[in-house]
Amino acid sequence: MIKKELTAVRVLREIRALGYEGGYSVLKEYARTIRRRSRRRPHLRFETDKGVQGQVDLSPYTVDLGGAATPVVCFSMVFGYSRWQYIRFTLTADAHSVCHSHVLAFEDAGGVPHEILYDRMKQVVLESYADRVVFHPLFTALARHYGFKAVPLAPGYKEGKGKVENPFKYVDADLLKGSAFHDLGDLNRRAQVWLQTIARVRTHGTTQERPVDRMDQERPNLLGLPPRPFVAARVQDRLVGPDFCVAWDTNRYSVSPSLVGRWVKALVLDGVLDIYLDGEIILDGQIIQDGKIIASHRVRDTHHKRYVLPEHEAEFRQHSTSRHVLQEQFLRLGEIAQTFTDGLVKAHGGAAGYHISEILKLADQVGVPRVLEALRHAARYGAFGHTSVARIVRGKRPGRLRPSSFPAEPVPQHVAEYLKAAGHSQRPLEHYERLLNNKALQNKRNKTEDPDDGV
Repeated sequence: MIKKELTAVRVLREIRALGYEGGYSVLKEYARTIRRRSRRRPHLRFETDKGVQGQVDLSPYTVDLGGAATPVVCFSMVFGYSRWQYIRFTLTADAHSVCHSHVLAFEDAGGVPHEILYDRMKQVVLESYADRVVFHPLFTALARHYGFKAVPLAPGYKEGKGKVENPFKYVDADLLKGSAFHDLGDLNRRAQVWLQTIARVRTHGTTQERPVDRMDQERPNLLGLPPRPFVAARVQDRLVGPDFCVAWDTNRYSVSPSLVGRWVKALVLDGVLDIYLDGEIILDGQIIQDGKIIASHRVRDTHHKRYVLPEHEAEFRQHSTSRHVLQEQFLRLGEIAQTFTDGLVKAHGGAAGYHISEILKLADQVGVPRVLEALRHAARYGAFGHTSVARIVRGKRPGRLRPSSFPAEPVPQHVAEYLKAAGHSQRPLEHYERLLNNKALQNKRNKTEDPDDGV
């Protein structure tokens, strides 16, 4: 108890599991006789009404994560009336992480206090003057989004937010001391269980009521949550390169090879890079995640490295390891196939095999003649990619517009010869012969029906 600085409640919980049958009062009185008493300077206690005030602070700890002593930062928010608490552990505590912790706390509480007290932490206050402070712009956007008033306390006045300061000792003694965790995720999961089963349902020493019960009274007086949560992540638009990766700082991180050439949104928060497709930014720079997440990476502190997830590597190899075989098969389609292959290699590099594979699949679905015509049309616009060919086949204009001129060659007369032994799954060759014969017959009929203008 003394060496690990555990609370009497924590000790009682553990020794009862070992067979102790005594009561809490006896244990608490004994603990008082062996503990050193800390000196406290006098201050006035104040209480606030329901929903009026919350208090936020950070505290560093060193915990056992996977057998290694690891520094972490604990974010804590306490609602003044109920003493209801939210905590979250992170490895770092920059402005993005602290603002995101606010969002999670508000969501968990189901509302927002009208004002929140802070010391002058750098994640909240950038500059302090005699008559004013300059808030961090990201924090200013957070406060505006949720409608609460931020109240920075005078430097050194920690008693002003004792409701959030004092519970840090309780977190340390009752949750962290003497405990080991697999990783940061395990620590946060167990912290949430601890909040729900111990911290919020105990009888609070000051109010003599359970925080969870007082929160039921306080919640109707809180500010309501906005329709969408605030997104505190660093967000940037990124183009998926030919190596099916997006750049972040100096490193590159993979996505599906099928997304080469697409614009995506990269969001970084708490050391994790999430990549979204079709997200959008709306009013005041507030990000709305209408898209879906397509990849997640741990942000590395290296430089000029490329990180490829196993599933993306497997997808690339599935379509591209036999690139030369696919290319030989593709070139059987005619002269335009060679021109298009050159364009694919120039535009997509090592991912060209993937595009060739997708175009061959399209030929199998809609027929070679339609794909050949789409290849010519896409090449004229410089739109070298399987998605452009598919759009043209569906009757839509290609995405890129870059004038180019390529001679149109006739459709091969014998499909069986140029697709013979291709190795790619396709329709019966007789099907293509019928298509060509029907096309020739249709052309003959058109000549018969159209009168000769003569001169």
